[in-house]
Amino acid sequence: MIPEEVIEQVRNETNIADIIGQFVALRKSGSNLMGLCPFHDENSPSFSVNEDRQLFKCFGCGKGGNVFTFMMELENLTYPEAILKVADMSGIEISDQYKQNNSQKPKMNSTETKLIEMHEKSAEVYHHILMNTELGQKALDYLHDRGLTDDTIKYYQIGFAPNDNVINRFLVEQKFEYQDMRKSGLFLEDDEGKLRDRFFNRIMFPIKNEFGSIIGFSGRVLNKEDSTAKYLNSPETDIFNKRDVLFNLSNAKAAIRKKDAVILFEGFMDVISAYQSGIENGIASMGTSLTNDQIKVINRHCNSVYVCYDGDAAGQNAINRALSLLGNSSLTLRVIQMPEGIDPDEYRKQFGEEKFADYMSKSIESPISFKMRYYKLNRNLDNETDKFSYIQDVLKEVAKVDQPIERDLYINQLADQFNLNKNDLTMTMNSFIQKNDAVNRVNYARNGKNDNNAQMIAPIQSVRYRSKVEMAELYLLNRILMSQELWQRLMSVDGFAFVDVDYQLLYNLAQEYMATHDEYNSAEFQDFIKEEKLRKLLIDIEMLQINDSPSVDEVDDYVNIIMNEAPIDSQLKQKQIELNEAKQLGDIDRQTEIAMEIIQLQKQKNLGGRA
Repeated sequence: MIPEEVIEQVRNETNIADIIGQFVALRKSGSNLMGLCPFHDENSPSFSVNEDRQLFKCFGCGKGGNVFTFMMELENLTYPEAILKVADMSGIEISDQYKQNNSQKPKMNSTETKLIEMHEKSAEVYHHILMNTELGQKALDYLHDRGLTDDTIKYYQIGFAPNDNVINRFLVEQKFEYQDMRKSGLFLEDDEGKLRDRFFNRIMFPIKNEFGSIIGFSGRVLNKEDSTAKYLNSPETDIFNKRDVLFNLSNAKAAIRKKDAVILFEGFMDVISAYQSGIENGIASMGTSLTNDQIKVINRHCNSVYVCYDGDAAGQNAINRALSLLGNSSLTLRVIQMPEGIDPDEYRKQFGEEKFADYMSKSIESPISFKMRYYKLNRNLDNETDKFSYIQDVLKEVAKVDQPIERDLYINQLADQFNLNKNDLTMTMNSFIQKNDAVNRVNYARNGKNDNNAQMIAPIQSVRYRSKVEMAELYLLNRILMSQELWQRLMSVDGFAFVDVDYQLLYNLAQEYMATHDEYNSAEFQDFIKEEKLRKLLIDIEMLQINDSPSVDEVDDYVNIIMNEAPIDSQLKQKQIELNEAKQLGDIDRQTEIAMEIIQLQKQKNLGGRA
């Protein structure tokens, strides 16, 4: 067990926003920070972080808690493991004696654990062969010729797979079972059920999940004369799904968080070249077109994407596709345009790392600027038909820009370039804006979804009705927990008790907590509560948006409602039941008697519970 004083140190020296910010891109919204929830799919942010209380709450899926709860939910950790994880992420030293029995990696089933273990052991073998054997010398020379240093090769654990079934023999020696090896994706199986290495004569790039565990490989063929595919990726397995995996994300997370942006490259070598040039926030998709699942992962980590694909025709088409997909997200988009026919890795090799880094910082353009150049490809702008269709295509893109000044800038460029009347271009653009708005309104009505320019407003997907009495209980607990003076005032009220059982239980726990603590700490009290239902109730109480300072009169009003109006409400409910029964029996005298009693109770309620 980790001592309470150590837990308190980690909690007090950690800012929940710094930890969550490593997994969720947060933006200021009022007094809270908002982002896309990492626990469920959503397009509009409903995930809120309150730095004052050191708590988080998702108004979409309902999850909430303190920084330890967040890590437990996100990575499926135990409470001690979450404490160690948070301490490690915050740079807080924890004694080794508390680490021995607590792994900080996400919990997995036994099959997933074995698959990851096989991949990580295989990566060690591949890397050893590359760096230390004659079998790997040719591959190592190739990487050196590409300008990669040994430090970079070691950082990415790059390896080499020879043509002698080495991984099969190695994993058998390590006592891995045949059925687990079949599921790993590391082997091909013949008709007789025999396994042989899937990867051979290839330079091996380990693929890691978001948490840094190796889940697959991408192998680049070494000999150019080979007719096989240039790159071969691991197949889909229980641990590897190329649709949601991004190369280098686990290594780049800190830099992405610091810059609030990623640079999206087309290939692994582009990412690695960028890293060696000092650009650490680069990632790449898995050799296929960018997917919506990958965009959701990016959106959780930052607010901006710089697309940097190859300068050839295929690369330009890929940029256009990526911008179209990314345009459906809330991400801010930019393009880093490479010179014609050159990819980022080639640029670094030709001009060196310093010039590469300088180029990357100075060759940034907006998506519209890219589109204005892209739409010129394969068009003859001296031809009136091509010219008209080009202008139409560009105006459709400009109509999607939400900033009037930016739209005006592009309209001026078109007017100057083709010697056209600016007002005519503006009218055409406005017609496209109206069409877009009409489509958005139809989609909103049909699907209940906002357009891409929707503000960051947290949607509440379901609202539970709360009575006046329960609202008084909710606000009363909020006020007294935040003020020692108001806490003492409530404690002095004779015979006070909350009407609803859960509120009373929370009040009782708060009394236990206050008895051993000098002051109230929201995040610490979360850990003090063991029942999940009460934890969620406390989150609702803590996250109430109440701007005014609490007052004695306000608290007295809540107490009066709970102590005086609540019993009357209960009596009114009972009298209504009795009245319905009297109606069913046709007892007119009893109906009259009960009706008079209900009137008296209503009068008493209107007087604030005083007879």
